[in-house]
Amino acid sequence: MSAPGATDGMIYVPDPADRDDLRTLLRRVLRLDEAAVVRLTGVGEGRMRVWARTPFGALAVRVLRGDCPGGDVVCGADHLLTELDILPQGDAEGAIDPGMPLLSAWQGLLPPADGFHRVEDVPAQVLLDLTESGREAARESAGPAGLPPSLLDQVALTVRADSDAPVGIDMRTVFSLVMCGFVPERGGRAPEGEPVRVSERGAWLRIDARYGTVYRRTDALTLEPLR
Repeated sequence: MSAPGATDGMIYVPDPADRDDLRTLLRRVLRLDEAAVVRLTGVGEGRMRVWARTPFGALAVRVLRGDCPGGDVVCGADHLLTELDILPQGDAEGAIDPGMPLLSAWQGLLPPADGFHRVEDVPAQVLLDLTESGREAARESAGPAGLPPSLLDQVALTVRADSDAPVGIDMRTVFSLVMCGFVPERGGRAPEGEPVRVSERGAWLRIDARYGTVYRRTDALTLEPLR
């Protein structure tokens, strides 16, 4: 039998813990862009991916248990958050109206689902420290047009540095991962030994943290910088 959300146009997130995780992600995304849209795609086995394009030019995604209409739907992040917040306490179904379809508001292709090769694991604390340094630099250099592209395009971390094929991670990717709340931290400190995994496939760079993943293209198809 197909999941209800596959046929009646509703998103289903039955587990309250998953709904809390979705709320957290939506609030983070809206803090970065109050007009953000999210894309939900089915993974199978009662799971779905929730995608958001950050204003820094990276794709953020978190996997949750749930079903979405037709296995692919785009909706406003603010609308989805409002629908979550009005669900009755103790609701066992978690049926959410995605509202007006906004597929035309989604720009760009999604990354491939597989075929990524691990490059290196790095301490999560390094990403938190880089974000804090980037915030300090932003406070000093941000102008009326927003963060300067020179700061966002800066390669903040290089992995596989001693090889013939080093991989650079720019501040766009670092900001996206940390500001979406994907790295566990308390008071700016990650758990001891917490890893972040760096993988690549062609022009795609993938960074996996405990609570989510960020993708970024490293070729000319990368989105325009934040302005």
